[in-house]
Amino acid sequence: MSDAAGFDEGSGRLGRGVDAAATLLAYAGGFCLVFIIVLTCVSIAGRALLTLGFGFGPVPGDFEMVEIASGVAVFLFLPLCQLKRGHVTVDLFAGALGRRGVAITDLAGNALMTGASAIILWRLLAGLQDKMRTGEESFILAIPVWWGYALSLVGAIVFLLACLATVRRSAHVCLILLQKTRA
Repeated sequence: MSDAAGFDEGSGRLGRGVDAAATLLAYAGGFCLVFIIVLTCVSIAGRALLTLGFGFGPVPGDFEMVEIASGVAVFLFLPLCQLKRGHVTVDLFAGALGRRGVAITDLAGNALMTGASAIILWRLLAGLQDKMRTGEESFILAIPVWWGYALSLVGAIVFLLACLATVRRSAHVCLILLQKTRA
């Protein structure tokens, strides 16, 4: 995908690697959502069949599995969302800023998102270490809570890399626009 200045976001080895990892993680996030849907449907059907006297019941620990898979799915989608500019933006003044102004605000926004992703990664890692140390488990299925943190950490790492790639992309666009105005 190219932006207005003609910079290909997948350029370079880092960009292609991050793009491939983000796409793979998004597919894994989609799998998590499908798992949640199937699990919820099976559990609801089991509850309904139990009330009808068929002896089935809800899936034990369904809430625990949905809780973990939901959190993991969010982190798996973040990198691709960042690369594809899928986060919410406010473009109230974009028309008045011109191309250079928009490029500078994109760079600032991507830099801020990079800072936020680094903080998220840091705190998620601290949470993972805490959950591993305490050995906390889910109530019904006794799933170690740190498993969800560990899977989410993979998405958070690639999210930080995606943010760095978008800062690089935005900086490149700013440089191109500055060179065009000087020429």
